[in-house]
Amino acid sequence: MSEKISILLAEDHALVRAGFKSILQAEADFVIVGEAEDGLECLELVRTKSPQVVLLDLSMPKLSGLNAIAHIKKRYAETKVIVLTAAETTNVWNEVLELGVSGIAMKSISPKELIQGVRQVMKGELFIHSEIQPILEEASGLLNKRLSVREKQVVKLVAEGYKTKEIAEMLEISDRTVSKHRENLMTKMGATSTAELTNYANETGLTKVGLEEIE
Repeated sequence: MSEKISILLAEDHALVRAGFKSILQAEADFVIVGEAEDGLECLELVRTKSPQVVLLDLSMPKLSGLNAIAHIKKRYAETKVIVLTAAETTNVWNEVLELGVSGIAMKSISPKELIQGVRQVMKGELFIHSEIQPILEEASGLLNKRLSVREKQVVKLVAEGYKTKEIAEMLEISDRTVSKHRENLMTKMGATSTAELTNYANETGLTKVGLEEIE
């Protein structure tokens, strides 16, 4: 028999937690190794139970889901985190993706898709709930249309690790112009860090094409 996938449930509402537990433990290759009612308990169970997958609610007492994710990814990098949320906002979804989660789903997800999602992340793949995927893609597409060719080139080079002076030389523009483009990009994208610009470049495929191919 193949090794079972160990799962930790972190959800402060007992009834919701029981529902997810019932769905997951019905699978022969899944085993629930712990249940957490708050963020601090979640971290303690990750430490003591070493689950392969954590199903994590974002809104929990004592320590928020976002903070719990940051701790888990820093200390237990191999642990897969699938976020379960009722927040229907792209800002929240993008924030957890930037923290390095393996999956994200609305709490309205069907049992079948949740099970598929757990198996998907165990293969090293990113799982995005089918209700969320098109909304994220639309938001990314709208933003892409708002950026000029030069701004996209700057994002690409920033994501690839080039410094302002290097970007200026490659694009044959001044350092000041590069800085201005970066400032405009941060405003348009609502970004607060280079990591967010890099995430956008990776998601839209800008890092996979040459400067002359960007449209």
